[in-house]
Amino acid sequence: MSSIKVGLLGLGVVGGGTWKVLTHNADEIARRAGRRIEVAAVAVRDVEKARELLGDSVAITTD
Repeated sequence: MSSIKVGLLGLGVVGGGTWKVLTHNADEIARRAGRRIEVAAVAVRDVEKARELLGDSVAITTD
């Protein structure tokens, strides 16, 4: 079954915490939900800061 793709608005306290929970608990979330949840895109003010945290696997935009 395909994953559920989500986008985050910001990587501050809430957005960054959400990203950490989704990535660190991915296996348990997938087991409970029946599908993986994948962060596909993030909108942030500082792209370089976001790249340090996320790497190149996620689309990052300032729009």
